[in-house]
Amino acid sequence: MKKLTQVGLLLALILGFSSYSQAALLIEPVVGYSLNSKFEASANDVLMDDVDFKGHGASFGGRLGYQNLGFQLGLDYLKSSLTIDESGLEDSVSMSEWGAFVGFEFPVLVRLYAGYIFSATADAEATDGDKLEFTKGSGMKLGVGFTGLPFIDINVEYRKGTFGEFEMAGVKTGAETDYSALMIGLSLPLTI
Repeated sequence: MKKLTQVGLLLALILGFSSYSQAALLIEPVVGYSLNSKFEASANDVLMDDVDFKGHGASFGGRLGYQNLGFQLGLDYLKSSLTIDESGLEDSVSMSEWGAFVGFEFPVLVRLYAGYIFSATADAEATDGDKLEFTKGSGMKLGVGFTGLPFIDINVEYRKGTFGEFEMAGVKTGAETDYSALMIGLSLPLTI
């Protein structure tokens, strides 16, 4: 009986350590290229014309969280610098997003994740000097990653959200502006 108890304790200790060794802090730098980024809003008063433009550009950021047995949970940040090609002008948009994510890394080289963007802002500057500011943004993101390369994940991510406020020439309006983007990126998931 004493030997059986010792074997049981040893087994529990081994299983406890193997489960513990898989739990880790997740640090994941991200770089990518946002394609087909769209901003759309309808005019709701005299102060604002329709906003409808598309862009593309580089994105960078990272995720910080917790990973255990394939499950991932944490916060992420993404900064995008977009170029808008409308009417032959090259306008620029700088956008920042803070969010929370949850994901699962399958043992078959695939990771799925989803997130809620709880804070997003964007500043747009036209080549003619006009400046627009989008604030009070929120939304969601969905992503899939290929984890087959050593140390590097290839990710495809779709983001969709709404800015609750729009400001132009110092005048704020409550007009909502929808935005969406598709990003192809690389990340370096480090677990410690």
